[in-house]
Amino acid sequence: MMFRRLWFSVLAMVLLFTLTPIPYANAAAIEFTDSVQAQLNATADRAGGTIRSKLKKQYDDFKSERRQVMDWDDRISSLRYANEAKASETRKRISEIDKDKIRRLEDQLQAAKSKYKPLFDTYSALNKQIAAAKKLKDKSLSKMLQSQAGGMKILVALGREDIRSKQAALTAAKKERTSKAAKIRSILSEIDPYKSKIKGDKSAITTPNKLMTTEWKNFKAAVKANESARTSDALSRLLTLSGQILAKKKSIYSYEQKIESVIARANAQLR
Repeated sequence: MMFRRLWFSVLAMVLLFTLTPIPYANAAAIEFTDSVQAQLNATADRAGGTIRSKLKKQYDDFKSERRQVMDWDDRISSLRYANEAKASETRKRISEIDKDKIRRLEDQLQAAKSKYKPLFDTYSALNKQIAAAKKLKDKSLSKMLQSQAGGMKILVALGREDIRSKQAALTAAKKERTSKAAKIRSILSEIDPYKSKIKGDKSAITTPNKLMTTEWKNFKAAVKANESARTSDALSRLLTLSGQILAKKKSIYSYEQKIESVIARANAQLR
């Protein structure tokens, strides 16, 4: 009985943690609520003079930068998804370079081999008969067979040359396809350094994001206590951190634009 009670208690706790959504620290950390705005206005009005204007401007600037960061996030996401889709399509098209041309040349080669096979088989059989006649020392038969073989020799040579020509055309086409594919893959490889830079910028944003969460708490405590100097200092630090994040977001977007340009150059080679 006790075991069953303990089991149900543990199960209830597991379900509680599973079903209860865990808020993201950065997502819920900064909210420009009516309450915060009212407290900011009260603190600014109480300070009066130039401090009043400064606090309101700092707060408005910070809100503006946060909106800009979200706008840049949307733009980055949109361009990144588009780039990934285009790059995937480009890589797929690489595998299909000159596909129809090579299939046509393969068909032509196979058709030529099929066409000349009876001739080659007959010629080969004839030469075996000539060898057998020589072993039997049947000069009359050997002479007749050699005469027939002589008449076929030119046709066989022409047939072999035709096959060699078609094989050479197929080999050249495959070589050209390999060269084209290598060139396009080389262009696409230029994406990797930009992805590394994006990864670096994302990593660089982590610290200011964490610090901003702390500074926002400091700001809310200061504005709630109507401490104008402390509120201004907190807003100043928030603006600095927000500016750093905004700069990195713009940098990330510029790298996505460069990736877009690389993909466009790769696609130009496929036309």
